[in-house]
Amino acid sequence: MKLGILSRRSLTLAVFVAFEFMRVAAATGAWSAEGKADLRQSPTGGKSPVEVSVGMYVTNLVGIDETREIFEVGGYLIGTWQDPRLALPGNQNVSGQDRSLVRTFQLEDLWTPAIDAANSVSHKTISYLLQADSKGNVTYVEHFDAVLSNDYSLRKFPFDTQVLRFEFQPFLSAASEIRFADKALPSTGISPEQHTELASWRIKELSYTAEKVTGNAFVPDEREALFKIVMERRSGFYIWKVFLPLFMLTMIPALVFWIDVKEFDWILKVPMTMLLSMVAFEFAVARDLPRIGYVTFLDSVFIVSFAFCFLCMFEITFVYLIQKAARRPLAVRIHEAGRWAYPAAYLAALSILAICFLGW
Repeated sequence: MKLGILSRRSLTLAVFVAFEFMRVAAATGAWSAEGKADLRQSPTGGKSPVEVSVGMYVTNLVGIDETREIFEVGGYLIGTWQDPRLALPGNQNVSGQDRSLVRTFQLEDLWTPAIDAANSVSHKTISYLLQADSKGNVTYVEHFDAVLSNDYSLRKFPFDTQVLRFEFQPFLSAASEIRFADKALPSTGISPEQHTELASWRIKELSYTAEKVTGNAFVPDEREALFKIVMERRSGFYIWKVFLPLFMLTMIPALVFWIDVKEFDWILKVPMTMLLSMVAFEFAVARDLPRIGYVTFLDSVFIVSFAFCFLCMFEITFVYLIQKAARRPLAVRIHEAGRWAYPAAYLAALSILAICFLGW
């Protein structure tokens, strides 16, 4: 009698263990109607591209370096796609009571889109999560820190707006296996925390487009997932630390027009000293800027300031020579006219530069 009871208990235990094994096997993807399929191969077998939806959530904008033409950013990359091989039999659905149906995988166990950042300098994956639900929807989340190269348009510097680009493209051998979705995932955005922004930059917006990239003999045509962060420079530092001191240095030579032209040796020293000060000042500012081949707004202001100091020295020499030619009244009239002509002309020149470069 006891032996019969023991046998029934053993049979019940064996059935329970077998059922649990089947449930765990199905939950991990090791057992399915297509159990022999290699999950490391493309879900479509290369017959058609897999649509991949991507998103990016920026948590920390570390720095923007115009001199080296790079920027560093940290955050989360999110990708989702459909893999029918991971759908559980019986159309099971994930519920709050049975979370085991959401399965977690390692990268080496499952096919994932081969995607590279085309403008990446360095990329560090801090951690990642790869999961699939009962319907075969796969979600990949990566916490990253990356340094990317970027083209900067500095013509309006320091009143410029820059666009930071994240250019994600399929790896060459997998270009035909992936097609980026037209819209970004809802999780795309920028953290509102204070440490996200930089002291010298203001974040305006983050946008996404899936654009077609024309290839060549080596790289085929493909679509790229392009994220853009629009950044606006905070110009207050340059207004108070560069433009205001430069304006004052340029206006100091205007004092010589109130001094008699016969004091040639003394008044000539004023614009010469200011000109040398501007040169040193310009070198201090320029060492933190990239060596670009065009003139920025700040460059043009420096050039005009140099020119006005030079013209001041030329005017002093000119009226002194007229006075030595026994034409002092004419020299005095020309010199006195500079009292108002010099500052008015300088302000007019700055206004023209602002209109030409900034569109003010």
